Amino acid sequence: MRNVLAVVAAFALIAVVLLFSHFFLKVTPKPADTSFNNEFSLVLKDYAGNDVHLYQYRRQLIVAYAWASWCTYCADEMQHLASLKKTYGDKVQILAINRAEPLAAAKDFTDRLNTGPDITLLLDPGDAFFKSITGYAMPETVFIDSGGDIVYHQRGPIDMSTLEQKVKELVH
Repeated sequence: MRNVLAVVAAFALIAVVLLFSHFFLKVTPKPADTSFNNEFSLVLKDYAGNDVHLYQYRRQLIVAYAWASWCTYCADEMQHLASLKKTYGDKVQILAINRAEPLAAAKDFTDRLNTGPDITLLLDPGDAFFKSITGYAMPETVFIDSGGDIVYHQRGPIDMSTLEQKVKELVH
C-alpha cells in the first residue's frame, strides 16, 4: 500500500510541476539567425577549381541555392533560376551551390540542364554552406538582401510562382 501511495504522490508532483511550468513559465524561443554574415566567410570552388570567396557577393541581392544531382526537384528549379537571372540580370546574383559531389557529377548534371552562364555554379566539397544554414531538406533556397540579412529561407522544393515572387520582393 505504501508503494502505491508513493507512486501516486510522485505522479501528482510531476503533474503539478508540468502544469506550473506550462502556465507560469514563459520561455521565449531564441529567434532564428537571420544574418548571412557568417556564410560570407565561406570559400567555395568554381568548376575550374578556383577559390570563390562568398564575401565578394556582399552588399548584393543573392539567391543561394543548395542542390545536388540526386535531388529530384533541382533540375527544374535550376532552370527557373536561370530564367529569373535572365529577367533580372545584374540586379540579383544566383549562386547554385552543389552539396559535396565530385566535379564530374555536378558538371554532368548542369551540362544537361544547359543553364549556360546565367547562374553561378559553385562546388562545396565540405558541404559547409548547407551546414551553415542548418539545412535539412533538399533543395534549400536562401534569399539574402543587400544588407546581408536572410529575408526568406525555403526548405525543400519551391514552386515557380513563389520563386518569382520572392525574387521580385528582393529586387524591389
